[in-house]
Amino acid sequence: MTVAVVPSILKWTGSKRSQAGQIARLAPAHDRYFEPFVGGGAVLYHLARQGAQASDLYAPLIGFWTMVRDEPQVLIADYADQWRRLQDDLPGYFYAVRTRFNAEHRPTDLNFLMRTCVNGIVRFSQAGDFNNSFHLSRKGMLPSRFEKAVRAWSARIQGVAFVVRDYREALAQARPGDFVYLDPPYAGNHQRYIGGIDEAALFAALEDLNRRGVTWALSFDGQRGETVYRAAVPADLYRRRLSLVSGNSAVAKVLNGPIEKVSEALYLSW
Repeated sequence: MTVAVVPSILKWTGSKRSQAGQIARLAPAHDRYFEPFVGGGAVLYHLARQGAQASDLYAPLIGFWTMVRDEPQVLIADYADQWRRLQDDLPGYFYAVRTRFNAEHRPTDLNFLMRTCVNGIVRFSQAGDFNNSFHLSRKGMLPSRFEKAVRAWSARIQGVAFVVRDYREALAQARPGDFVYLDPPYAGNHQRYIGGIDEAALFAALEDLNRRGVTWALSFDGQRGETVYRAAVPADLYRRRLSLVSGNSAVAKVLNGPIEKVSEALYLSW
């Protein structure tokens, strides 16, 4: 059973909040749900249940989700405190937290930075430091709204395992009857992760899922405005390719100026 609206909790570049309902409705009946690039977790919100597994290589992100599940009150109190500190020291407090995060990698600081940085865009330097700036026209989500989102999410993801691991390790755990949804960064993308993804390795992993009879869906390319991004996904890997509208590009708005409509491809193995 799916839900209509995914509460906004963690801003994350490439979020599937606007598409999550469509993707969840397409999901076949399954035993366990796997999401090996969990990011903002929008599809997870729909499909979470006991035994589901969500993972990512980025430890602070998994630390955040673990806190949502196990320590919602701690996360709520920390955000309320940091939000108040920000109001008293704009934008100095943001940059102090950014410096601390790059040294200590606290999940609570990642949450604060993503709620207050420019358009919620994850951006890393070549050295791996978070380097997005403070969003001058916004002061962060009100603590009362954040609390509601955390409580809704915490109730949803009880029973979900959150693990720091490479996506191939996650896929190795899947078996026939499970369903895997993959939303990896594009090759060479340095905004959502410190590095991009090796397309050949990804396609080999999908081929292995097919060989083992594991059902999967992949969000991977699409179109922004008049520009088409088409990955060379081997045609024999998938049965269908759908195009889902995801709204306007925040990245284009910040970096390039024009607001462009974005649609993304969804590859289905069944």
